[in-house]
Amino acid sequence: MALALCTLGLAVFTASLASRTRVLAQESAADLRAQWRPFVLPAITSDDWVALGHNPERGLVVARVRNAGRGPAPHVRAQLELLGIPGGISPEHWSLGALAPGDEQDLRFAAVLTPAAQLLIDYRDLADRPYATSITITIVDGKPQYYDVRTWEDHTTTTLGDALYPQPGLRNVSPVRRRTQP
Repeated sequence: MALALCTLGLAVFTASLASRTRVLAQESAADLRAQWRPFVLPAITSDDWVALGHNPERGLVVARVRNAGRGPAPHVRAQLELLGIPGGISPEHWSLGALAPGDEQDLRFAAVLTPAAQLLIDYRDLADRPYATSITITIVDGKPQYYDVRTWEDHTTTTLGDALYPQPGLRNVSPVRRRTQP
């Protein structure tokens, strides 16, 4: 009887240890992912008006963004939403679509800012996990400024889809996924 109770106690302890190990492994994976994730934010310089330009006469908004994370941000999609104007505006002449850690990029939009606007940015990490940044822009004393920045994981904010791959006439060079045996 004592042996059975000891065996039962050992089984309960082993199950508890396995459960705790699983939790620790999940926490470690989340911590590692957080350390190496991309993090696209407004690029603020000592004069933050330089990081957000607006020329209403030319119909131009320039927002500088930066990947402040330790991981690259591939599949970057940006869109400027203006108050009272449905849909969003994509940046002009931006073919990069990716930001390496520490990279900054000027996003140029053919637009005149409304009293409130938001810059929406979707991006991914190397494991294809989606992230998003929403940057609220307001106009104070005639000058645009960043008002609020919010970020999300496993969420997208733009109405833009992924680029068409492969482009018509080009072959698909993506690896073929193999089925695993059950």
